[in-house]
Amino acid sequence: MKQTERASIFRIVSDLIKADAIIDTREMEKLDSIREKYAIKKEDEILGSSYTLSKAVHILLDSPKCLQHELVATFNEVAMSDCFCAREEALLLVALRLSLTLDVNPECKIVSIDTSSVYIDPTQILYVESDFDNDVNWEINDKFREIMAEVRLAGFDLVYLPKIAEHYRTISNSDLLRIASFLYPTASLDRVENVTKQLQGLSTSEFCKDQLSGKLGVKEFSVIAPSLMIKIGNSFVGNKEIANFLLVELDKEVINTIRNILDLFSEYYHTFRLNYLKEEKGRFIFTGFYKQIFDIYMLRKGIKSSVVIDVYRETIRFPEADIKLEKLHRREKALYALFLMESASGGINFSKPTTPRQLAKYEKRMVAVQEKYKLIYKKFGGEPQNAPNLTISEIRLPMIALIKKQLKALGEILFHVDDYMIQRNMFGNYCVNIHPSLCCFCGVNAKDIYKLSDSEEWQKISAL
Repeated sequence: MKQTERASIFRIVSDLIKADAIIDTREMEKLDSIREKYAIKKEDEILGSSYTLSKAVHILLDSPKCLQHELVATFNEVAMSDCFCAREEALLLVALRLSLTLDVNPECKIVSIDTSSVYIDPTQILYVESDFDNDVNWEINDKFREIMAEVRLAGFDLVYLPKIAEHYRTISNSDLLRIASFLYPTASLDRVENVTKQLQGLSTSEFCKDQLSGKLGVKEFSVIAPSLMIKIGNSFVGNKEIANFLLVELDKEVINTIRNILDLFSEYYHTFRLNYLKEEKGRFIFTGFYKQIFDIYMLRKGIKSSVVIDVYRETIRFPEADIKLEKLHRREKALYALFLMESASGGINFSKPTTPRQLAKYEKRMVAVQEKYKLIYKKFGGEPQNAPNLTISEIRLPMIALIKKQLKALGEILFHVDDYMIQRNMFGNYCVNIHPSLCCFCGVNAKDIYKLSDSEEWQKISAL
């Protein structure tokens, strides 16, 4: 047996023992017998403690099938060694059986997520998908009450984001804004307004890609089939608490898949608690996933934001993230605005050609670039004749470096901050890699935000 397999066995067994937060001496005796049976050494235990549950299960998926069946039987014995299977142990056993030994279709797998910045309720089942699936969503909507009854009888709540968005829309904008401002007093009014609008238009696919994948950094959610996401417990990996989830893929037989999972769960555990959150018009629920969604959207981390050129207040800001570029002179702000505008057409190439014909074209292009820069510099309150000469690399490059430094400081807040930086691409062009639809400007009123591509004035500058 490989060391990685021994380490993985120890990771899973230790998670099972710790699942109910009670360490029984009979569990310790069972652990000793497992150590002896699989020749688990101290170094294997140390290695196993560095694995996530997801990694441990993934490693064991490559082991022989007979070993997988033997291990699942062993895991059952560990859970029952104290003569009682707690809810947390039951969920973990269900996930292990579905992942390792039960040939179920559609697929089931375990994912481990660092949720240190947001709490995920263990009694909720979240529906996830990265692209809208018409058949599955139609089935959920058609049998929604029946599905909800099934999961609530088992002590869970189904979290279906379109229904939550529907609930938020029953609350007036003014009331929702007032409640959100009360709950998050440190957030700016602009940020609260933006988040409440996002919540009223909640989309499962956007939530998975922008929030779970983008903000929480779980790459699995950037491309994920329609699935149920069930929390199965926590693990400590090093000093960090990691949440573990079972992902169960869905086909059109949604209700049957849910029943099969819950029937498997009931083999180990019978709940004595019914989950019930009553939704009514004007009633704001701030518990469970309602609170978690709010917290995730309010979390200042991995935010996909537009960039707004605000010449009236001489700032460049990221409204969805509630931040702005700091410690920049108007020369750098104007330069960044120039690149935001020019990136839509491929960026700017400053490489000087060698042939006379190409050199003449280059010089003409540089004159146009400098003229554009002067006009933008003027917009930021500068005198056009004082605008730095961008054709001189000793002037241009330190300005780009300073912009990059200030953007790097926002790395924890912005999603893929490198995309917001001025970088040289494979064609030698300097550009900003965010989509043109995120490049905006605002009018006299800071809330009047428009795309650069929709502005006649900015497009005239671009066309010079």
